[in-house]
Amino acid sequence: MKRLVIEDGLLLTDIEITFRGQSILLKRVLVDTGSGSTIISTDLAESIGIIAEENDMIYRISGVGGSEFVFSKTVDSINMGQAVIREFSLEIGAMNYGFDLDGIIGLDFLQQIKAIINIDKRIIEFN
Repeated sequence: MKRLVIEDGLLLTDIEITFRGQSILLKRVLVDTGSGSTIISTDLAESIGIIAEENDMIYRISGVGGSEFVFSKTVDSINMGQAVIREFSLEIGAMNYGFDLDGIIGLDFLQQIKAIINIDKRIIEFN
């Protein structure tokens, strides 16, 4: 189980990302069932060594907030409470959406952890 908060109409939580042995706690992560993929901020990713490398493909993603260029990276793990996924591929992008977010948890992650979101209790449960 993981606690959620609602701030400014956004459903938020925190997650921990580990890449090549370095970890970072992302505190303002949007839980977004309408997003197909999980994305984290370029600035925060760089702080643990996640950078675009020569063979990384850069591509454009689009959503309700517009479009942006991202690259994909496989991290050692992504943790949300007791839910841990190892070798998880996520996207890295500028995330200039007009509000302060560290990342977005998308449907790809939510499906893998078999998330059950209880808005009334403001929790995510895992199967």
